[in-house]
This record gives sequence, C-alpha cells and structure tokens, in this order.
Amino acid sequence: MSNGGDVSEHSELLEEKRDGIAMLTLNRPQSGNALTASLLDSLSETLARLAGDEDVRCVIIRGAGSKAFSLGMDLRAMAVSTPEENQRLISAGGPLRRAIAAIESFPFPVVAMVQGYGAGAACELALSCDIRTGCGQTRMGMPPAKLGIVYPPEGLERFVRKLGLASAQRIFYTGRYFEADELYSMGVVDFLCGDELEGFTMELARRMAANAPLSMKGHKRTFQAISKAQGADLGGEERAAVNEIVIQAMRSADAGEGILAFLQKRPPEFNGS
Repeated sequence: MSNGGDVSEHSELLEEKRDGIAMLTLNRPQSGNALTASLLDSLSETLARLAGDEDVRCVIIRGAGSKAFSLGMDLRAMAVSTPEENQRLISAGGPLRRAIAAIESFPFPVVAMVQGYGAGAACELALSCDIRTGCGQTRMGMPPAKLGIVYPPEGLERFVRKLGLASAQRIFYTGRYFEADELYSMGVVDFLCGDELEGFTMELARRMAANAPLSMKGHKRTFQAISKAQGADLGGEERAAVNEIVIQAMRSADAGEGILAFLQKRPPEFNGS
C-alpha cells in the first residue's frame, strides 16, 4: 500500500490508503506495539477523520512487525502511574473506551489483522472490530488475573456479548494465551489463513470495499442497534430509524444498479447514491 501522507513514519500510528481501504498500523514495535494514551487518542482521531472520507470504505488495524498485534496497555507507563490514573486509562470515558467507540461507530467495516500476539486491552480492541483475521502464529489472551487487576465491566460485557459467558470466563479465569485454532473455535478470530495474512486480509477488505456503500453502512448501523439492545427488541425510535435506512437503500441508484448488474451478469458499479 502507498502511504497516505498524513502520518510520518516515526508516528505511533501509521496510515496508508489504497483501493478504498485505510490501513492503520500501531507503530511501537520496540514495545510490542503496547498501547499508550497518545496512541489510542491518535487512533480515535484518525478514525473520526476517516469517517468523513468518502473514498474509504473499509479500515484495517494491524501492528507493526510480525511478532505482535499489540501486547495491550503499556505496563511500563502504568507502573509509574497512580491506580486512579490507570483506572481512567481503561475505564469509561478514558482513551481505550474512546478508541473502541470510534471503531464501533465507524460507518464501514473495521478489520483487526492479528499477527502474532494480541493481549489485554488490545484483545478487547480487536474484539470491538467487525472482523478479525489471524494465522497460525496468532495468540491472544487476557492476563488481568495474573497482574492482580480486575478488568472494567465495560470490557467484560463486550467479551460476554461477543463470545458468550462460558468463553469469556475461560479467557479471563485462565489468563493464558490461546492458540489460533482455539481462538477460531471460540469466535475470537473469524478467519484463519496461512502465512500470507496481509494478502488475505487485504483481499477480504477489497471485496467488502467493492460492495454497495449504502448497504454496508446500513448493515453496520443496524448491527450497532441490535448490539446495544443486548438481546431485547429494538425500541420504537430505533426500529423506525433502521427501517428508514432500509427504505433509503431500496430507493437508491445503487440498488437499481445492483439488481441490473445481477440480471446482466456483470460486476456492479456502485457510487454510494
């Protein structure tokens, strides 16, 4: 991918754009791409900016190098901070929660490409993405129990919603790293491939970016509403809002193009209107 030109190579977060895809790289390889407040804030701000970029229809988040997606929060920094400061870092309203909210509210799919290790807060960050890809070297786990830390309830709720209570308990009680096949069976990782993880992930992103923009945005918005309902029926206002999205998409030029292209047995040419 060619560099997007917005972030220097020395930045904690690198940005590249091509073919409707933005690749965001957590760039702290010397510390296993450990997360800092500044890195998480950069991620939030970049996603907010890209949300208004009409040329971006999919985002991939990855770690620099091949050893780790990210080893979680920077424990060296946490060791010299107060307990209250560390709590604010990962709890409601803090940099981690803001970054996760930016991922979940991004209008198009966000993919976590997990090469190597993904631990702690980075594991939750990946879980907040719409899709996670991995390979045979992927390892993920939640070590709070081995650090004497109780993970914030917002994070535990996400693990239970995404993976179910039994898998969440297994992950947090053992505190160990799970191997790729275990992660796939639990639904932590959605796709496993061989050694060409970046090529596989890019091809997956290209296919999604080629889909109808209104359809992709509408599905993401609806999935958000369903997730927030936490198993309950959508409320009247929320249901009306997502039904309006359905109607708008059906009336769009892209819907007509998609149907016509299918009947003519050719690739559709969507323009987002």
